[in-house]
Amino acid sequence: MTNRYIRILTIGLLTLSACSTTRTVPEGDRLYTGHDIKWQEKKKDRPKDMSALESGMAERVRPSPNRKFLGMPFKLWLYNLGNEPKGKGLNYLLRKKWGEAPVLLSQTRPKRTSDILGSYLEDNGYFQVEMEDSVKYKGKKKASLQFIVTPNHRYSIHRVRFDTDTGIISKLIIQMAKETLLKPNDFYSLDRIKEERERIHNTLKEQGFYYFTPDYMLVQIDSTLKGQVDLYVKVKPGTPSTALRQYWMRTVEVFPNYDLSRDSALKSQESRDYGGYKVIDPDSLFKPVVFNRSVFLQEDSLYRLSSHNITLQRLVNLGAFKFVRGNFRPLRDSSLLAARFYLTPYPKRSLQFEVSGTSKSNGFVGSQLKISARNRNLQKKANILEINLGGGFETQVGGKTTQLSTNAYSLNAEVAITMPRFFTPVIQFNPRTPYVPRTRVSLGYELLRRPEMYTLNAMTAQYGYIWKQTRYLDHTLYPVSVTYTLPSNLSDTFLVQQELDPALKQSIAKQFILGSNYTLTFNNQAPTRYHSFFAQFNLDVSGNLVGLFAKKDENDAKEIFGQDFAQYIRANVDGRHYWMLGNNLRWVNRLYVGYGYAYGRSVAEPLLPPTLPFIKQFFTGGSNSIRAFRARTLGPGSTPPATEGTNLLLANAAGDIKLEYNSELRYKIQKLIELAAFVDAGNIWLGNAKPDKYYQQFEFNRFYKEIAVGTGLGLRIDASILLVRFDLAFPLRKPSEVHGEPFKWSFKEIDFGDGDWRKKNLILNIAIGYPF
Repeated sequence: MTNRYIRILTIGLLTLSACSTTRTVPEGDRLYTGHDIKWQEKKKDRPKDMSALESGMAERVRPSPNRKFLGMPFKLWLYNLGNEPKGKGLNYLLRKKWGEAPVLLSQTRPKRTSDILGSYLEDNGYFQVEMEDSVKYKGKKKASLQFIVTPNHRYSIHRVRFDTDTGIISKLIIQMAKETLLKPNDFYSLDRIKEERERIHNTLKEQGFYYFTPDYMLVQIDSTLKGQVDLYVKVKPGTPSTALRQYWMRTVEVFPNYDLSRDSALKSQESRDYGGYKVIDPDSLFKPVVFNRSVFLQEDSLYRLSSHNITLQRLVNLGAFKFVRGNFRPLRDSSLLAARFYLTPYPKRSLQFEVSGTSKSNGFVGSQLKISARNRNLQKKANILEINLGGGFETQVGGKTTQLSTNAYSLNAEVAITMPRFFTPVIQFNPRTPYVPRTRVSLGYELLRRPEMYTLNAMTAQYGYIWKQTRYLDHTLYPVSVTYTLPSNLSDTFLVQQELDPALKQSIAKQFILGSNYTLTFNNQAPTRYHSFFAQFNLDVSGNLVGLFAKKDENDAKEIFGQDFAQYIRANVDGRHYWMLGNNLRWVNRLYVGYGYAYGRSVAEPLLPPTLPFIKQFFTGGSNSIRAFRARTLGPGSTPPATEGTNLLLANAAGDIKLEYNSELRYKIQKLIELAAFVDAGNIWLGNAKPDKYYQQFEFNRFYKEIAVGTGLGLRIDASILLVRFDLAFPLRKPSEVHGEPFKWSFKEIDFGDGDWRKKNLILNIAIGYPF
């Protein structure tokens, strides 16, 4: 880094540091810097859930001090840099948009906060807690709060009794007592008591008590024992008779074409009885099969909360209805309920046009047009028919490194049908879950044309199932997945080039993949969750069953219908951890591991070792991977990067094994703008390679030397409907510089003032959405 840039950076840091954090604090007031909680108790006597208690107390202290990033109050500094705005301008941005006003000591209420903290500890068993609060002054303009806690004895549960009479509801409560959340010797907890009331409520709702709520459960506490409490759980006196009555379903009616403007007319229409429910559909928009798998509430059956919820969620998740509303009413002086479900369908057909433009760092620009037609109620069974047509072009406008034409044209088409059920030729299967299982069948075709190089045709066909097991767990199984790729019109110049680069030759080779794949996804991400996770496992196999019946030739190679076919097993795991360090600060870590094993010889080239089809191989680099390297230009192993000719234009680095780790710190400075700092590391390798390509093959004694490392900074603009991302990265370790030499870091080579260094190393990634 040049001295000039060092001076600029130093002056900038000194300017920010010199901007006092107390400049805008009024006279007679102080900047509130936070709080401290001290426990007057020996460490050996502290409870195991001490950290949870302290965290709960910290959440209840108000107000929070000014936010910090890396220990520095940047937003307060920005606020202090400005003056009271008189209109739109820099002062307005500093004070109203970017900055944050100082949090003042006068805004705190120590005594009230102390009472709130004491109540919180009482709710967790410290009935004799003592709280003291004080203000700690720092310098002339700063202050913090200190709370001293003397917890004294913490009460635990001695005994839990369920006091009930001889009615039906009492018997049910007694039966469920063994599953109680209130256990003897556990510490007293008001939250646990609330959970117990909710548990009893849900269980009773499952047994027909439609009007019962948690408020009708009473838990009385006897704290006269020495350090323990007795809990008495019972139904609150004066509970309405409707809440103590079991209800049965008298009628269940579905209105699949409901419109408020003709409410009265619809209700007077004749219904059609389908056994456990009735449908009022004078326009015959939907067939009974749609509701057979969605309506779980049945006439003349006991009301159950689970059946109620599953029915509502299934109807919502069908994707055919814009609005879904359920209405329950009791029949006069009886234990019977009448249920009506009012469904307002989406328009049956829709048409969507999408135009996009692209600009790449290697000088390529292009555009694409996509037309999507959708039918949401094919065959009146809520089946979704999708027809997608697209076309685009790409050309290089600068930095050409070859005399070949770099124009490219593409056309693609897909037809897909998604059915809201498991469609199997043998058995009917309808799991009792709130989530709609789906069957998807698709056919697709894609044409890629490079006029002076080649034409590539690809056809795909898939048949599979998609279902959700729980709120966080998803499954996708395609037992049939067929891909056929056929190249044509290869130019003489391109034939010469691909002979020099086997990877390029493989990338457009004729390929026939007949296999299956399965994906398991866990995702519990939530904006308010401190620790959330995403994990995905994929298993892809091809040629296994076909290989048992295909005949071998004299070279032990197999073919089907006169065609080579791929035989391989491929698996990968993608794991991510999202850690919320603060209201606007998140740390995200990602680990990706992939492995593919190919077997079976090719009829066309029986002497070459078997490899994965190019479209199934792993690649790295690019905006969602190791951002300091362009996509498909890194690896395999310590392969030198392409520097000239067609190789540079048609990046094709791919491998059978992939290791990748990413770490990113994300800080949201305001609603629309987010900053990021990241480190990426990893590479790809071949499972099999020629003897002279040892440096491309994965070897335990050297793979760690071939790990590429990059770092950089990012800017994200969050426009709610989409997030635009700019990531500027540069490499710290380049595997191509190994080749038997000790792996060296390139810190000493970093020079942002050198134009040649910037051109070779700085990579700007522009993308939509987060990288992971």
